[in-house]
Amino acid sequence: MPGVFTFKTLHSRDIASSPTRKRVVARMTVVARTGLIAFLALACTACQPMTAAQLPLSLLLLIPVSALLLGALLLLDHRKPKPSPSSLKAQELLRQQNQHYRQLVDKLHAITWEMNLPDLQFTYVSAHAESMLGYPTDQWLLKGFWQTHLHPGDRQWVLDYMHQELASGQDHSYDFRMLDQHGNALWLRNLVSCQRDDQQHVIGLCGLLIDIHEQKRTEHALRLSEHRFASVFHNCPDIIVLADAATGKLLAVNRTFEHLLGIRSDEALGKTSTELGIWYEEGIGPAMLARLNTQKESNLEVRFRPRRGVPFTALLSARKVSLNNHPTLVVVIRDISELKTVQEQLRLSEQKFSRAFHASPDGLLISRLSDGLLLDINDGFTAITGYQRDQAVQHSTLELGLWRNKSDRQRMLDELVRRGRVRDMRTDIVIANGEIRQVELSCEAVTIEDQPCVLTIARDVSERLSMEASLRQAATVFENTTEGVMITDAEGTVLAVNSAFSHITGYSAAEVVGQPALLLAKQAEDPDLPEQIEQALNSHGHWQGEAWSQRKNGELYASWANVSQVLNDEGQLSQVVMVFSDITPLKHTQARLDHQAHHDPLTGLPNRTLFEARLREALAAQARGLDTHPGALLFVDLDRFKQINDSLGHHIGDILLKSVSERLCSVLREIDTVARHGGDEFIVLLPHLHQEQDAGSIADKLLAVFRNAFIAEDHEFFVSASIGISLFPRDGNDVNSLIKHADAAMYRAKNLGRNRYAFYTSELTADAHQRMALENELRHALERDEFTLVYQPKLNLKNGQLDGVEALVRWEHPQRGLVGPEQFIALAEETGLIVELGRYILDSACAQLGAWLHQGFAPMRLAVNISGAQLRDKHLLKNIEQVLERYQIPPCYLELEITEDFVMDHQRESVTLLQQFRQLGIHLSIDDFGTGYSSMAYLKELPLDTLKIDRSFVSGLPGAQDAAITQSIIVLAHNLGMSVVAEGVERQEQKILLEQQGCDVVQGYLISRPLPASQFAKSFLRHSA
Repeated sequence: MPGVFTFKTLHSRDIASSPTRKRVVARMTVVARTGLIAFLALACTACQPMTAAQLPLSLLLLIPVSALLLGALLLLDHRKPKPSPSSLKAQELLRQQNQHYRQLVDKLHAITWEMNLPDLQFTYVSAHAESMLGYPTDQWLLKGFWQTHLHPGDRQWVLDYMHQELASGQDHSYDFRMLDQHGNALWLRNLVSCQRDDQQHVIGLCGLLIDIHEQKRTEHALRLSEHRFASVFHNCPDIIVLADAATGKLLAVNRTFEHLLGIRSDEALGKTSTELGIWYEEGIGPAMLARLNTQKESNLEVRFRPRRGVPFTALLSARKVSLNNHPTLVVVIRDISELKTVQEQLRLSEQKFSRAFHASPDGLLISRLSDGLLLDINDGFTAITGYQRDQAVQHSTLELGLWRNKSDRQRMLDELVRRGRVRDMRTDIVIANGEIRQVELSCEAVTIEDQPCVLTIARDVSERLSMEASLRQAATVFENTTEGVMITDAEGTVLAVNSAFSHITGYSAAEVVGQPALLLAKQAEDPDLPEQIEQALNSHGHWQGEAWSQRKNGELYASWANVSQVLNDEGQLSQVVMVFSDITPLKHTQARLDHQAHHDPLTGLPNRTLFEARLREALAAQARGLDTHPGALLFVDLDRFKQINDSLGHHIGDILLKSVSERLCSVLREIDTVARHGGDEFIVLLPHLHQEQDAGSIADKLLAVFRNAFIAEDHEFFVSASIGISLFPRDGNDVNSLIKHADAAMYRAKNLGRNRYAFYTSELTADAHQRMALENELRHALERDEFTLVYQPKLNLKNGQLDGVEALVRWEHPQRGLVGPEQFIALAEETGLIVELGRYILDSACAQLGAWLHQGFAPMRLAVNISGAQLRDKHLLKNIEQVLERYQIPPCYLELEITEDFVMDHQRESVTLLQQFRQLGIHLSIDDFGTGYSSMAYLKELPLDTLKIDRSFVSGLPGAQDAAITQSIIVLAHNLGMSVVAEGVERQEQKILLEQQGCDVVQGYLISRPLPASQFAKSFLRHSA
């Protein structure tokens, strides 16, 4: 037990047995007075105030000894049988002296005290008790004062220790903490002496309380400083060693020493570096020690040999210091092996660059950016310009007259400054013999010896440009022959073909020359085309059009052909020339574009355009009487797809949509059409049904495909769908009406619980109009400040006190009156208005809480619901911090209620976000717990404070099934260190059962309906004491 020691008491029976009792008493009195006077004199005459904790130990020991001697003296004096006049005089003198000593003790920064047994009640404390702890001295004398003002962390062991020492009859001392009148802990040292009666029974205690708070704080600061030094010492990436300057023996090493040299600290301490064999160069240890003792070293390059691994190079720095008046070397060793490797790589790189520079066939030159002075050139530059190295270096390109147009140089520099590089800039230069050459210049800005320079590559392109001019002339002819050309005589025998003909058809010239042209025209789509061409030639002498033919390998290809007659001087047909181009890629592109225009790129299903075209065809067939059977349109919307898409990513969402489309197609007829309407919505056309009820049967088949799990990469999940059905011609005979009616029926299916289908009825149209009207009104409600907050209290079942309040939103509709959240929150989430509404609720609720706190009401925790859309807002945390600061609300008074589904669907984001809330000090709870799909293993990792049992379980209480569920949730929450709130408590038997199950807090109409702020404050709030 820290700060506790004992010392032997001189018992009064030892004195009483002495034959020279009076002499002993006199001596004891002198000793006691001498010790106490010495201590008091030192404390009272010091220049600065001194606590008893600052006094030497020898003087502190005089205090209890003196007090014990005085106590023994008083006991001996008390045992005299008959006071004589002389003894009365001595007693009076002793009383005066005791009073004098007590006055001196009162001037100390310490408390003298006396205490009764066994109740440990103070019977006396010195005046300093009030100034030290702030309690009046009369409070000290109250029964139980000592026990109740001990620090809770020390109370039990102090009382146990006192009883232990009392049982042994030992005087003792211990350090402990007491609480002052402000509740602050003050460290004290208690020097305790036992008071005894004639039979040596301990009848009381007396002692001295000394303020040692500053001493304890100093000791704590010292320990913290030592801890920080140790952390820096051991976590430093460099080796740090403390060594005896005289012997070189290691006094301390850090972990980097152990890691790099492979030697544990317990092996190293007490040995020299030579004994450890860490120097790469053997035998340098003594010389190095002498060198480090005589001069301060910085960055001395040395090689070391670790116990395991390869030797490494390091920089050694050392300084001699005095530690505990002993010369000590502080040595820091930094491993620079990687730096040396990089330097060697740089040297090799520079060597390679130099070789490449001078070996390049292109002209390379390095010039100074400021004035263009050439610093170096290569042989390629000499080959292009004719200037030798000694003629060019230390001259600028302008001085050499290289630029035919000097503005080109400035243009190059401007481009270099703007982009940092120039690529393939073409210009003319004047070489040494006066000839004009064309070059392409590329350059980059480089820094050489801290000077901005330019590295330029010059390539002579004169010959290439001349060749390109010739090729362009040839290309003019070549471009005319890129199309296939075939020439026949008047009888249709092939006379000649070009290479493009062979490329397109696959036939070489040798295979076709001399063959009838009609053998090559194997028509795939129009066998009458040869006759049509002949008729056009006979009539007009020319034909142009699209034709399908067959290549040598049997592949069909499309061509665009021009066929013209060539007449001789007599006007007779002598030749026929056909020029054609392969347009197969164009036809494929057209087909692909047509498919893309009418199909969804992700699933390959028909898109809305193609779907509506087919629906119009079905309606037209009914209108013309070609199809007398009913048809149906099914609007399919996936349930909870957005949560999957947001939590697992769009890639997984795309895989799911493709899987859904495949399953839908697998159960439909060939005449049916399933299309992707957009997002997670599909639309199905069912023409030619035998009866209207068949649409429901097919909808059942569609719902059945969702019963099996979907697999996307490593994820397995279940998805359901809601289907709306409109029939034609019963529910409409135009595209827009049928789609709109099926959409309304789909929303009806969702409202009925999802994973089902619903037929359109005329009432749904009214509902849809009402829904649209409500959405419009909702958008304007925030602008018109039509929302208000009400407050519902939470009752603590353990103490019956108010445990907090939840802020709930209401819509004060100008026509409909007060609208509950169940009528507009879901719509706000669908339309995206929930973020703005949630921001309003948070701000308004915190403003009201801030007002209550400012009015002096007792603090309480305010709960605010946060939607999933708000939690996905990256500005939410900053917004909450601003609101708390604006209304001066400590974060611990704000509780955020988060839905279970959001936490489970956004596990990674949830952990990060909730931890940020927790670090801020905000209380966190999961709302509607039990209605989602919580993973128990994941739930325990979340930094949550409270679970709220959903009202659907509470409403069934005290039913056995719901009771079992609530009991399980309460046990789970408590095992995870969370409190439990049950919402929706409306009956007394529910409250009683929840209380028996260990529920912490209840909320509901049984306690109170949600109330306006003023009524809530009047009914539930109390001013702080």
